[in-house]
Amino acid sequence: MTGMSGLRTTFVTGFVISVGFFPICARAQTSPAAEPKMTIGCQIRVTSQNDMLRLEAVANGPKPATGTYRLDVLKQSPSGTSQNVQSGAFELDADRDAILTTVVLDGSARGHYRARLTLDTKEFGSVSCVSP
Repeated sequence: MTGMSGLRTTFVTGFVISVGFFPICARAQTSPAAEPKMTIGCQIRVTSQNDMLRLEAVANGPKPATGTYRLDVLKQSPSGTSQNVQSGAFELDADRDAILTTVVLDGSARGHYRARLTLDTKEFGSVSCVSP
């Protein structure tokens, strides 16, 4: 019986060492994926002016970038329906806001519009934002 108990101890100890070793290897393999990824900032700024609603498509990033944008605006209110699509190319300076385009809607659009800005860059990939 003494021989069997020594064998069990060796097996259990070997098993614990093996199990303890594999999670360490798994953590070492996944650590590069945990690095933070830089992204481009996307924003639709909305301001009221007189009896109008002003929408500004804004982009910014931590480093210079180039790409294309698309701003889709749909307004459905008692005064009517309108759909506007604007797109083009842009260049960003590091850490600076760039106003890409501006759309002005009549005051009846307040609470009755939907806007989506999509930005595509080779440096940061694609991102989009909406308002409201």
